[in-house]
Amino acid sequence: MADGDGNGWVVCARGHRHWGKYGAAGLLASAAGLNGQQPSVLLIHRASWTQHPGTWGPPGGARDSHETAAGAALREAAEECAVPPAAVRIHGLLDDDHGGWSYQTLVASAASAFPVFPVSREAPEVAWVPADRVESLDLHPGFAETWPVIRTALDPVTVIVDGANVMGSRADGWWRDRAGAAARLYGELAAFAGRGVSALPAEVGAAGLDRWFPEYLLVVEGQAKAAVPALREVEGVRVVAAPGSGDDTIAGLAATAGGRRLVVTADRELRRRSAEAGAAVTGPRWLLGQL
Repeated sequence: MADGDGNGWVVCARGHRHWGKYGAAGLLASAAGLNGQQPSVLLIHRASWTQHPGTWGPPGGARDSHETAAGAALREAAEECAVPPAAVRIHGLLDDDHGGWSYQTLVASAASAFPVFPVSREAPEVAWVPADRVESLDLHPGFAETWPVIRTALDPVTVIVDGANVMGSRADGWWRDRAGAAARLYGELAAFAGRGVSALPAEVGAAGLDRWFPEYLLVVEGQAKAAVPALREVEGVRVVAAPGSGDDTIAGLAATAGGRRLVVTADRELRRRSAEAGAAVTGPRWLLGQL
């Protein structure tokens, strides 16, 4: 295994010639628009000497043998247009499989558009492009094919977990040690978050991607809050200690959390409040089935 060992041409099962002996990956980063404006996506304009010259698409390239798709996509984005890896959070993956070769697009989001500039001869121009203008560009054919799916998945998903309700759905004596039960649930979420999910509940209205990587907000209240100081930080999972009623905190997050929101609870009144706040709702069975 060595850096660059993925460079090279291969022919897929469809008889097409592709760059990347171990497949390829790209990063489609989006930034929220201001004052209700369209989100923008980061694209590169390919040089005249490259395959599909003069077309626009996300930064990307060959995946090395030792790299994950996410690692390759972030590396290529840094090499081609100076994207700082910490500036984006990956929330989805689309796998364009050609049979023996695939291009994996990592869909990511940023709090706001950050400065970018060309740092590779392969991409003499880079730009944040409003999402509603993307189709007016001369697009790389592979990106043109997948853009309609990616366009619907630019918003990340936040899963808001009613800790007390989810713990209460398990008959394991959780009430004897509420802090310990909260810590166990957090540990399960932490182990699970990085794997992502292949499908979200239909209520979320999110489809098309092969994998979603939501952010999980575990809301705890009362005695369970004693677990919080000892929990280690894990990317993609955050504990929210309710200052008062856990239900009030969850309803507030259902209204204000970014992107698409999914509240996990079986509490009838909280389900009503969350739906009124604009969030999708599902019961603990879905989450426990993933864990």
